[in-house]
Amino acid sequence: METSSKPALSPRRNKVKASTTAVRIFQGMLLVVGVTWAFMWSHTEGLDGMQIPGFLIAMAISWWLTPEIRARALRLGLVDKPGEERRIHKVPIPRLGGVAIYISVMITVAALIAICGRFPKDARGGEGGLGGIAVGGTLIFVLGLLDDLESLPAKAKLLVQIVAGCVAYSLGVRIKQIPIPHNINLDMGFIHLHGGSSIALGGFSPYLTVLWLVGIANAVNLIDGMDGLAAGVSAISSLTIWSVALATSIDRPYAALAAAVLAGALVGFLRWNFNPARIFLGDSGAYLTGFVLGAISIMGVLKAAAAYTLIVPTFLLAFLILFFPLLDTTWAIVRRLAKGKSIFAPDAGHIHHRLLQAGLSQKKVAYIIYGVSAVLGLAAAALVNQHVYFLILAASVVAMAVFFSEVLNRHRQRRSILSDETDDEEDEPAPDEPSNPEPPPPAS
Repeated sequence: METSSKPALSPRRNKVKASTTAVRIFQGMLLVVGVTWAFMWSHTEGLDGMQIPGFLIAMAISWWLTPEIRARALRLGLVDKPGEERRIHKVPIPRLGGVAIYISVMITVAALIAICGRFPKDARGGEGGLGGIAVGGTLIFVLGLLDDLESLPAKAKLLVQIVAGCVAYSLGVRIKQIPIPHNINLDMGFIHLHGGSSIALGGFSPYLTVLWLVGIANAVNLIDGMDGLAAGVSAISSLTIWSVALATSIDRPYAALAAAVLAGALVGFLRWNFNPARIFLGDSGAYLTGFVLGAISIMGVLKAAAAYTLIVPTFLLAFLILFFPLLDTTWAIVRRLAKGKSIFAPDAGHIHHRLLQAGLSQKKVAYIIYGVSAVLGLAAAALVNQHVYFLILAASVVAMAVFFSEVLNRHRQRRSILSDETDDEEDEPAPDEPSNPEPPPPAS
């Protein structure tokens, strides 16, 4: 005899199925809109006008792919286990989120190049730098992936990071000079700065470039200690670089494209990485994200196209855009050196740790740091008259975040309730069985 409770579960299952279908449809719509937009504008805009399609395509792929990567990581046991003092999570969490970010970015860029029908020379190297970002990013992603699979020595990781930086430099990702804003004139006898000109770095160029790339890669990895923190801050930085790189005084459309694609991949990933996280970036994702951020900040901010039109130093823009990773990393180095520890030694003294120790929840800490990063990003965009563009991008992403948190979290709650009720049903004894059956006799 069937119990009356079983048929009652059917409507819930139908709702969950309908909700899952709706999510898949929305993911498909994002992808279709992005691809259609790219086809419509490819003949008039070319690859340098594909920022919005790139964002939508990367977001759709990352949003769909991340849970697939998570499921495979769980089956393979590739999880980050709790236990150390600095670790905040209480249960094992898959750590291969970087695979989803890497695949999403690479597929999106390859699709856009295929749609546009060509990969311009100035996009591959020189002022575009996409070739250097792709090759150097691949090297540092593989390094992080190997570290996720089997922990590598810190010195070995640093060596590979330097190699990746050198490769990117050889393919055009270079800080060759520092532009001087037109309103700055300084004559101190031994230092002469004339507005509208640039300071040529000469032989210091490769050292400064590699130091910047390696530094930003490690800075993002250091802040990846809390649900959604590194991915969220990096997404805000990417949106800011996207905005700033399209300013008239900067004019770096390919850097803006790379920033838009990275931002889309990170926003899609955040659906699964925000508290409570179900997957982490891992070293592969953190190193890759930081390296790409460092590269596009060089190509899209530090290498301003027209120094004579600038009103602020480009390094100030870069500092505002990457403020939180730079601040936290600098503080970590000073703190560890003051204690006589190696700068590579992990600890629980990061800014997000301090805020958590003050009694704030992970979500509140994330919102505070997001807010500070967004305000500084807005300031950077305003300095090159791109604040309206940045606000439009930020408002669009916030609208998507609200959709994620409200609509999709309800979908997850329905699945959780259904799972709990199904478990309760399985544990309930059948009507013709005693509620406390006698244990079977021991086997002889």
